[in-house]
Amino acid sequence: MKKFIVLFLALTLIACAAPATEAIPPTEEPTRPPATATAIPPTATAEPQSFFKVFGDEPIVSKGESGTWDDRYTDPGAVVFYDGVFHMFRNGFRGYPAESQVGYVTSTDGYTWTKQGADPVFLTKDVPYAKVAMFASSALVEDDGTWVLYFYTVDSMNFPADGVIGRATAPGPNGPWVPDAEPVLRPGSAREWDSRNVIAPHVIKTDDGYRMYYSGTDGMGGSQIGMATSSDGIQWTKYNDPATTEVKYQESDPVLLLGEKDSWESDQVHQPRVFPNGEGWVMIYRGSNKNKANMGLGIASSDDGIHWSKSALNPVFLPTEIKGAYQFWFHNVLLVDDTFFVFIEGDINQRTQIYLATYEGGMP
Repeated sequence: MKKFIVLFLALTLIACAAPATEAIPPTEEPTRPPATATAIPPTATAEPQSFFKVFGDEPIVSKGESGTWDDRYTDPGAVVFYDGVFHMFRNGFRGYPAESQVGYVTSTDGYTWTKQGADPVFLTKDVPYAKVAMFASSALVEDDGTWVLYFYTVDSMNFPADGVIGRATAPGPNGPWVPDAEPVLRPGSAREWDSRNVIAPHVIKTDDGYRMYYSGTDGMGGSQIGMATSSDGIQWTKYNDPATTEVKYQESDPVLLLGEKDSWESDQVHQPRVFPNGEGWVMIYRGSNKNKANMGLGIASSDDGIHWSKSALNPVFLPTEIKGAYQFWFHNVLLVDDTFFVFIEGDINQRTQIYLATYEGGMP
């Protein structure tokens, strides 16, 4: 629920920004600062190394015209590269309270995008258990040609908002999109680390099934990143380390934790985007501190996808890398032919649009 404050590649990434006026969108959880919030320049944490090349000063995908369903905010939702084409299922919304809808755009190069078919193609009201809003977050195409979209819901007016992760399928990207009858991942039991919500999933097909990385919180201790596995993409088992004994880790454990007190990521690590990197894995995630003003992108590496090491260069991307932006919110990433395409929801004048940054080569 982008109603409140919120919390994005190795040696490289880009920046965006977030809204904060009279109407506040209910996107992912945590969200944009309220109207009384003031953007605070990042403190003296590590200066990003600008490895990412921001593509121009203009958005690659713009919000809609005045009076349309997406005339205030749009974010990069879910992205997939399939059959030589970039596909983006972007979220659009007008404010808060408001439903979000999913539009569909494509590109042959990742830089120039075109709307396709009916717009939007998937609505919040299409999901029977989405009480306030629904946001696309991850997409893939199965071997039989079925398109799969993973999304998360905003189900309350609380902060952090309640929310679950769902799945929808379609014969093609224009739909019709049909959600499963029930969510595929729910929050943990009372007092668990993810007891309030599970959101912002990123799903990867592997040789032995599927992995899902997601954000979760108990509403008290900030957002952290968890992992779940599945043999079919529908029934999921959260990662659980039997060695942990704390009450909040009885059912499952996060795989990426908050940063140290007063660090740039002391309150939020979320929006995980995970890719193969050499013999292991790389994660690009977003973090923020307690007042949600010091927001940035971080990178982490892992040999097994469970035990992660954060880069000493973090944060590798800050909002100031987008011209005119005071904040960025949602991000998504594609790895295509050794180039990372980072799509960022940049906030300029309290309206958000989608910007692009790229990085070529493997992550350090």
